[in-house]
This record gives sequence, structure tokens and C-alpha cells, in this order.
Amino acid sequence: MELRTVSRRKIAQQERSKAKVELILKTTLEMLNEGPADQITTNEIAKRANISIGSLYQFFPKKDSIFYELYSRWLQDTLDRLDEAGAQFSGTENLNDLSDAVFDCLSKDDAINSKGHWQLLRAMGSTEELVELEAEHQKEVFQRILSFQEKFGRKIPREQAEALAILQHHVTVGCLAAAAQAGAEHDQTAMKIWCRNVMRTIYDFDRLKDQV
Repeated sequence: MELRTVSRRKIAQQERSKAKVELILKTTLEMLNEGPADQITTNEIAKRANISIGSLYQFFPKKDSIFYELYSRWLQDTLDRLDEAGAQFSGTENLNDLSDAVFDCLSKDDAINSKGHWQLLRAMGSTEELVELEAEHQKEVFQRILSFQEKFGRKIPREQAEALAILQHHVTVGCLAAAAQAGAEHDQTAMKIWCRNVMRTIYDFDRLKDQV
């Protein structure tokens, strides 16, 4: 994808520069955990990170550039976790175990499923490049869900399989967002149980197919 407005201004080469980039990204995600993306400014990011605004602009020309880098990393981490989850199964196991593995691998770590990540998702409509990135990610996720269906021998028409993959993706996203934003520990525990049950339903290919 050719970026027009949100590409990094400079790729860090030295360790000191790389550390500064990581600090900017870490600080921005922390701020996203605290509030909406539209309330964050590059000046506030630089101030919180204790660096000059000029230093920030050496690497990121605008706020959306930081969001793009964070989102790109989050999406790749998500795909990597899905691949790891899928690799655990041969297709002979219980489907509940598959849906639990998908939910657990994506929900159990704040490094990939925090309030800040979902604030970041809400900011994805802010530029054309961010919208394109989200669309490309969805295609990659759909491919993996379709591969799960095929691995478990679920023979349904391609059109229905793709529609089911879309539904499974959006239900999974909703469950992950709910789990990330649950409050107290007992609320989080209950939410994760509810989410697992919802995802077990949506990953039960045979039962869903029989209803069509």
C-alpha cells in the first residue's frame, strides 16, 4: 500500500532513536487507555514522553502517523496470535476448544487487548490510509477464519462460508472489546465466561449451517 499522509517520516536506525520511537508509541497507547483518540495531541504526547515536539516530528509527521504505526503492529500481533491458535488444531478436536483458543489468545494479554487498542480502532476512520489498513486486516482475518472452517471439514457453500466468517469476525471483535473494557476483576471473569459462550455458539459451524 502506498501511503500518502500517514507514513513514518524517518525510520529509526540507532538504538537511541529506536528507543525514542518505542517511547512515543508506548506513551500514546497509555493515553488512549485513558481517553478518546480525538482528545490526544502530538504536543501532549511529547510532553508526557518528556521529549521535544521536534524529536517526535523527526519520526512521526502527525498524530495519525503514530496511530497508523500502533495499529499496524496491533493487527500483525492479532494475525500472529490467530496463526498460533490455529496451529494447535488438526481439525479432529472439539469446536468449543477452537473458539476458546481463539478468544483466549486474543484476550488474555493487555499488550494486544486493552482499552487503548479499542480507542485506536475507533480512530480508524480518520484518514483514508487507516481505513484501507483496517480493510486489509479484515481480509486477512476472514482468510484465517475460512481456513478454520476448512480444517474442521465444514463443507458449506463458499458464499455462506464467507458470510459466516464476517459474522464470526465481528462477534469476536465485540467480545474482545467487551472483555477489555470490563471493570472490576469479578466483572472481567464473568465477562470472559459470557464471551466464551457467545463465541462457542458462533463457531459451531454445523449447528449454524443446519439453520439455513
